[in-house]
Amino acid sequence: MTGSTAFQRARGKPYAETFRCPGGALCLDFCNSGQNARGPSGSEWIAGFSDLIDWLEAAGAITGGQAARLRRAAAASPRAATQVWSRAIKFREALFRVLNARAEGGTVAREDLSYIETEHARAASFARLSWTGEGYRWSLDPSAAALEAAMQPLVESAVSLLTSAKIERLRRCGNSTCYWLFIDETKNHSRRWCEMASCGNIVKVRRHREKARRAAH
Repeated sequence: MTGSTAFQRARGKPYAETFRCPGGALCLDFCNSGQNARGPSGSEWIAGFSDLIDWLEAAGAITGGQAARLRRAAAASPRAATQVWSRAIKFREALFRVLNARAEGGTVAREDLSYIETEHARAASFARLSWTGEGYRWSLDPSAAALEAAMQPLVESAVSLLTSAKIERLRRCGNSTCYWLFIDETKNHSRRWCEMASCGNIVKVRRHREKARRAAH
């Protein structure tokens, strides 16, 4: 699914921003859903299991049928659903720290990698090999109805990115207050911002004001 299609499906939801400016991989879009939660407001865009399922469906990571089964399972076991949502957010933040360290040239914490490994092992039972027309890939078992199955697409995407050559093109937005991660697909590896129209302009204006302030003194 393209970013524009996912954005249309999520329109009106706080997490729609993750699809307006796609990161280039499902796991990056999921990491970017934590943008507000990591900022001063601390506002979580994916505020519960229902939001998680809505997000996955909008992203094209699960089908409408899978989403319906998971919603029914959540209605039957709300406490368990909340626990899975909590794990998903914990996984997102561990993955963000790993990817951010990789993008910024920092040190990756072993405990974060261990958490990703643990979730990958748990998600493996819900994965099935499927033919895409170009090759095989792991995807969520179409019949999976267990609440934990919601983790599989996220974990699979994360491990696929971490073990692929694409990791060399991983970037974080050049605006220090923006936590957006993306794959730089430009030929000369020159992309610096999540969006030039937002963070790119913010930084340019900030620099212009600083230059004018210095000149005034």
